[in-house]
Amino acid sequence: MCIRDRNKDYLLPGVAAIFLAVISPIYWLGMSQWIGDYYVLGQNMMSLGFSDILFASILLLTIYIYLNLKNILNEQLNFNNIDLLVWIYVAINILWMSTLLLDIASTVLPENIVTQTKDTFLNIGLSMSIGAIVILGIIDLLIGILLLTKSTELPTLLKIFAIMSVVQGVIGITVVFAATLIFIFPITMIILAVFFLRKPESIEIV
Repeated sequence: MCIRDRNKDYLLPGVAAIFLAVISPIYWLGMSQWIGDYYVLGQNMMSLGFSDILFASILLLTIYIYLNLKNILNEQLNFNNIDLLVWIYVAINILWMSTLLLDIASTVLPENIVTQTKDTFLNIGLSMSIGAIVILGIIDLLIGILLLTKSTELPTLLKIFAIMSVVQGVIGITVVFAATLIFIFPITMIILAVFFLRKPESIEIV
């Protein structure tokens, strides 16, 4: 007779969620001080730096965490209702990350071309960012609603995550109040981290 873990270890996604909860507010609080200064914001978006590394890290970690959320729901709860939404979520984050190509282009293109296209690049970057926040908000809202429809079958931590996902979605869709996500998103990630890191269930094999 032996004991076998029913699911694989989700230590790394749990650690990733904690790390994301730490670096996300650091990045967005740093960016918030530039939002009102068009010139400084433009300078930041038109160059490559540490903030770009943080931005890419946040989106890549978010993708990794949500894909693992999909996996753990499939494996542990036989729940696949949000699979398509997660894949769309991943695609939108990849598109958002593609705005870094504007930074790269501004670095490698001749200075005169960069000067002429600076406003265009900045408008494209801002439009894509706002669009991504709104679409991700809609997806967050739908994920939360779908999870809550099965709330009687879900662990308490997932119920809390579902509620937070609905809150994130509503706030993201409004855009005006999206700045509050700086503080709400890390809480959501901590909830997911605890869910990932909880003791896995085991089954007995004879």
